[in-house]
Amino acid sequence: MGYFKTIGGVTTPFLQTEAYYFKNNGKTITQEEYCDLQSKINQDTGEGGQGLQTNHPDACGLKAKRDKDRADNQKKPK
Repeated sequence: MGYFKTIGGVTTPFLQTEAYYFKNNGKTITQEEYCDLQSKINQDTGEGGQGLQTNHPDACGLKAKRDKDRADNQKKPK
């Protein structure tokens, strides 16, 4: 019965919503602040993002952008 994400109670997708959280070193921040901090992380060394936490699967839309780019690339004529 793993079809619905629930936070306790009856498993119905119509009555329950999942609340996402965004934190930096334990402090609650907004999604925009989270994305700003995420974009400042040095990709080579991984420094600067040790305190970032979230339960959102695609907080800044990077996965959706990657999937769209891949789909657009498949449509190009060879």
